[in-house]
Amino acid sequence: MKPSPDAADDLVANLDESILLPQLGCPAGEIGVAVGDMLERTNLPVIDAAFDLLDLHANERILEIGLGNGGHIPSVLDQAAGLRFTGVDISSTMIAEGRRHNASFIRSGQVRLETADVMSMPFPSGSFDKAIAINTTYFWRDLIGGLKETHRVLRAGGMLVIAAITPQAAEVMPFAKYGFTIDDAASLEAACLAAGFERIGITRYVEPLLNPPQEFGAREFYLLWACAG
Repeated sequence: MKPSPDAADDLVANLDESILLPQLGCPAGEIGVAVGDMLERTNLPVIDAAFDLLDLHANERILEIGLGNGGHIPSVLDQAAGLRFTGVDISSTMIAEGRRHNASFIRSGQVRLETADVMSMPFPSGSFDKAIAINTTYFWRDLIGGLKETHRVLRAGGMLVIAAITPQAAEVMPFAKYGFTIDDAASLEAACLAAGFERIGITRYVEPLLNPPQEFGAREFYLLWACAG
């Protein structure tokens, strides 16, 4: 039986930092399922803000890189008619959870979820109209390489949106020693340009305080958009 949200929160809250933080990049096993549930709930405001920026239209083909447990996919599909959603994640646990949450959409062919690394995605060039990566670039082995692969699978003129915490917001969080790489706005923009993207814009988004409030206060994120040349 799947644990309740409260039970999952209790499990995550009682984890030692050395166990919890490595799970954020690639949730695995029973703990990973609970971590995925926690991430889906706590990141929902920035997920919504990033997809609002992506500005979905009817019949577009969407790629999400690092979709977590995919609990937000139904609300994404409601944003326009005939959307086709593909998601990749390096965590087989998250892909299994995503398939469980979205079984009916997968059966209908509207959703496809695959275990894959951003460095080598199993799709032909030009497969997607739009791509999005929310809180995942921290874990890419090579930012420019991952962006080049994302550029490859986008059609000419396709759009990418990245949501990533700002270095200032990350300073108070114990990320760095657990494999997180936090980039500033200039580094993100330069990496996008090096990967072949153009017409790049970056705004800042401050999430609302949760109830109960987050331990470190409201987080600030970059919301970056870029067009595939």
